[in-house]
Amino acid sequence: MPERDVVVIGVDTGGTFTDFVYIERGRVGIYKTLSTPKNPAEAVLKGLDEFAGKGAKYLVHGSTVATNAVLERKGVKTALITNRGFEDIIEIGRQSREKLYDLKYVKPSPLVAESLRFGIKGRIFYTGVVREDIDLGEIKELIDVVAGRGAESVAVSLLFSYANPSHEKEVENLLSARGLSVSASHKILP
Repeated sequence: MPERDVVVIGVDTGGTFTDFVYIERGRVGIYKTLSTPKNPAEAVLKGLDEFAGKGAKYLVHGSTVATNAVLERKGVKTALITNRGFEDIIEIGRQSREKLYDLKYVKPSPLVAESLRFGIKGRIFYTGVVREDIDLGEIKELIDVVAGRGAESVAVSLLFSYANPSHEKEVENLLSARGLSVSASHKILP
């Protein structure tokens, strides 16, 4: 826990506003400033200068920018690499749907198009034991396909990576070496 004379600050960077909640000497305050989409840090620094002064700060930061990009489908063209046989899970989803008994209900389109979903060889058990190794040659060929289809970002979500992230790390390293932006599940939500 921070010292008593430290200003404790929570920041949420949104698409329109950057919001601050702070505690200083036992007093709770709020501050709001316009966001700076080209460089979100500018709004954060401006707000900190406005109310937090030059003293010590304990800062917690969050952002709704990414959430809004997903909801509004304004993100970059993204590919998904998962285990072979699980490429369509993102589209199949769960039974829960907005109108359970509406026979004409149409599900929203998935976040990743079918043409950008890829399954690779390799499997890890829930215990973290490797059942089947990945094929680095297959992955290198796949990266050419991913890049050729115009993906700017790749989500890597392999089964049980929370128990053993070795396969995801290998895939991530190869993708990063090709200059692709990578989001690996073992880092985001193990």
